[in-house]
Amino acid sequence: MLALLSKARRPAVDWDRLSRRILDQSAQACWMLDRELVTVGVNPALCALLGYRAGELVGTHLLAYVAEESRSVLERHAAIRDLAPHRSYDVTLIRSDGTPLRVIFNDSRLDGDADSDGGLAPGYCIFVTDITRRSEEETQRAQRVDQLADAVARMNRFLGQICQELKDPLSAILGATQMISSDVGSPDVGSPDPVGGRPGQGTAQLGAYAALCSDAGRQMMRTIENLSLWSRLQLNQVPMDLRVYDLGGLLQDVLEEVEPRARARDILIINRIVATPVLGDLSALSTVLKHLIENAVRFSPSGSIVMLSAALADGRVTVRVQDNGLGIPEDLQPHLFRIDTHHAAPGADGEVGSGLGLLICKALVERMGGGVRVFSKPGGGTAVTVALTPGGSNGL
Repeated sequence: MLALLSKARRPAVDWDRLSRRILDQSAQACWMLDRELVTVGVNPALCALLGYRAGELVGTHLLAYVAEESRSVLERHAAIRDLAPHRSYDVTLIRSDGTPLRVIFNDSRLDGDADSDGGLAPGYCIFVTDITRRSEEETQRAQRVDQLADAVARMNRFLGQICQELKDPLSAILGATQMISSDVGSPDVGSPDPVGGRPGQGTAQLGAYAALCSDAGRQMMRTIENLSLWSRLQLNQVPMDLRVYDLGGLLQDVLEEVEPRARARDILIINRIVATPVLGDLSALSTVLKHLIENAVRFSPSGSIVMLSAALADGRVTVRVQDNGLGIPEDLQPHLFRIDTHHAAPGADGEVGSGLGLLICKALVERMGGGVRVFSKPGGGTAVTVALTPGGSNGL
């Protein structure tokens, strides 16, 4: 008959001494808990991590330092401690100053023999690793990836819009040149009118075709120039030489270029801006003023007025360009400064812009330390205001 051998008994473990040894020798933040998750011991590293003294932590429940969103995680792991003696999981703690702290809990059960009364292991040891910075970096990295993906998507939509903007005037040019080619062989091209010796019908047609090509070419060139400038602004390749300039003097040069088109459409530009010194870049200021006035003229009905004015308020020079056009639909106004939304509407003469002008103005003004705002009411015209830094103490 086989003799029954009794199981060898392991020597009893002095858990108090073991816990104290772990706490004293561990350089990593360490938390000793009883079976009810009440703190029985901590080391200096944990005190420094949480911002508490050891006496403030001992005797308190672990959940008192766990953020609300992490309590379910901790409670779930507490329920399986007797099934899985070693676990690792992320939780968010709250420091003494109220700031969140993202950490990894390396949670181990302090196993031992059951006592004579059938008791279980005395508690748990948790090594705490601070991953707040790593978590923030991962979050920022994910945000940058999302922002990059969004930027690529917006750029693709924008490029599609630009292709369409270039396609329309190019189609007009190709159509006009095709008509010119077909009319070249016409017998009355260049021949005088039998009555009075005036140019024939073919010559008049060629002149109309040439005007169509010229207008379409200017539209394409303006789109290409705006696209080039916007691209260089995105790459930070537009230098800024900030100096004090007089807006009144700059406007004279801009108006000399814009007024012929305004007169052709019977639009009166009233300039009330005189001696107005501002701090800015010469090229940027001229570009902004030209874009805003051209837009106002484009969207103004024939026989209307475009008003230019300036005022000094709250330490800023506010330049205002007001037209009497149809205004901007309310559903488009929140998207005026978004490149992925095609909000360009036909002007009063049917000409459609790329929508880049306002974006370029905003980028240039912000680089000069200012801001752009648009006020529009459908049927009541549009006013664009540009806030700039004053360049002196002269009156407006």
